[in-house]
Amino acid sequence: MNEVVEKNAPVLDFSSALVQLLRRQNPAAPAELFGLAAELAKASERGDVCVEIPAQTDIAAWLASGLVGEAGCFAPLIVSQQRLYLARYHQYESRLAEQLLALAVDAVEPPDERVLRSQLQSLFANSKENPDWQKVAVAAALHQRLTVISGGPGTGKTTTLVKLLSLLQMTSKTTLQIGLAAPTGKAAMRMQEAIRKGKADLIAQGVLPDDIAVKIPDVAVTLHRLLGSRFNSVQFRHSAAQPLVLDVLVLDEASMIDLALMSKVVDALPPQGRLILLGDKDQLSSVEAGAVMGDLCAGAGLSPQFAEQLSNLTGQRIEAGFSESRIGDHVMTLQKSYRFSGVIGDLARAINRGDLRNLSELLAASSQSENSALTWYGTNPAQYDLMGPIMAGFDDFFAAVSRKACPNEVFKAFEAFRVLSPIRNGAASVTRVNAAIETQLLKRGLRSSDQVWYAGRPVLVPQNLYDLELYNGDIGLTLPDESGKLWVHFPTADGGTRSIAPARLPAVETAFAMTVHKSQGSEFGHVLLLLPSPAEGGSGLLSRELVYTAITRARSKVSLWGEETVIASASRKGVVRQSGLAARLQVGG
Repeated sequence: MNEVVEKNAPVLDFSSALVQLLRRQNPAAPAELFGLAAELAKASERGDVCVEIPAQTDIAAWLASGLVGEAGCFAPLIVSQQRLYLARYHQYESRLAEQLLALAVDAVEPPDERVLRSQLQSLFANSKENPDWQKVAVAAALHQRLTVISGGPGTGKTTTLVKLLSLLQMTSKTTLQIGLAAPTGKAAMRMQEAIRKGKADLIAQGVLPDDIAVKIPDVAVTLHRLLGSRFNSVQFRHSAAQPLVLDVLVLDEASMIDLALMSKVVDALPPQGRLILLGDKDQLSSVEAGAVMGDLCAGAGLSPQFAEQLSNLTGQRIEAGFSESRIGDHVMTLQKSYRFSGVIGDLARAINRGDLRNLSELLAASSQSENSALTWYGTNPAQYDLMGPIMAGFDDFFAAVSRKACPNEVFKAFEAFRVLSPIRNGAASVTRVNAAIETQLLKRGLRSSDQVWYAGRPVLVPQNLYDLELYNGDIGLTLPDESGKLWVHFPTADGGTRSIAPARLPAVETAFAMTVHKSQGSEFGHVLLLLPSPAEGGSGLLSRELVYTAITRARSKVSLWGEETVIASASRKGVVRQSGLAARLQVGG
């Protein structure tokens, strides 16, 4: 009997699939609706929440088609404020806006202002800034349920948080239950390490009593673990129906949180619970749709009444600012960097501001200056063999692997250097660099040609693996045990590691090099950043947010490979994601 083998049907992309679905439901719908629906699908994959509807569109005809509805209707597409949404994103956005505005107007029992002034003076006795925005942020947060604290690297977001949590516990009649969370495992670990250090510093200064310090948690979890992930489900155990059991929820690296996840987090906040968001509004937005942190900070400024109240509390002159936002009093921006005061900080600020003159001067001064914190190679990295500097950067890591150092020591060596690129494929890409490094390891006899798993292989988890309690962005290191058997070690909240058999990790990527997006929430001693020219396909991804994010991953050194025209072009290009959240939070929105 002859078998008839049918060819597989072509796999449709999201845009084509959506249009086909809409056509099946109503073939006679306006042609321009199908066209904008296709654009909307593509936009959502780029991170946009919605698309603008052309001014002359006959929206009434769209509504009559049955494919489009207004807010509250059951339809695949929703029209709102001259924007077209996929129904689920409209629901997330409108719900989140309602939740945030409710938090903003919900009053809390204010602390005794005379006592608070004294406590603020004690905690910030060594401050030389005027105004000290850390002090202002703490004073403001004690009077509200919603607080957004934005600041670049080194501006003291965690220091501010520790002081804020200290005062919350000091002024509370009962011990508050505080939850700490971040989008990725790495970000959660950095958060808890910073809080532990912050507590120790305040204790050493004599301003944080031991009985208050023990009430400030220093164990953070991922958002998925906080909410209670369900296997093979986008829903979580905690929601409005079953809220989180806590009084204060702190979310770090908030710029990485997409619209859908932020809506679900806020939905799970219990009645009377406080929400504190920490992040950098100038960093890259989330990989998934939305730019929540940027939307929350858009157009924010202090009202005259609140500015006067904060001036009285802090003893400093706080100027009011024009605000288009109804949550303006809830957004605090830390402005002084205490860590990035050198050339790396100068470069980050020049890129962030689009200051091309200063950018050019900084690059010229650091051209191939090997001993500087910033070294710029003004060439296209795709045209050079970079294996020399790349392998040299990993020397200490490979040495730690070879001598079979303890996992924590190997992790420390691995975090000292990382290669970042904006692109996954092509010349000077993450895939190409990782393959080239593995070829070098083969030549050095550190792996064999048939080995997928080998001692020292770093791996990145590209998706949530709920059964293993691993999440998108987690990094593991492959290391042998005493018998030589390989295990993949992942850091744990207590400062140790846990090991998982490689066979249980089918969907991981080698991670000597990472995309800039995947590096968010991490820090490395030395960052080697590759910025390929437009011919290599990276130009569409380059932006000031991407270059800023990459540079600020470095603690002490940046090696920058890229032509000046490419870097300048990126600094002129800001990423603007289509969203209606900022407009919903504005006065009259």
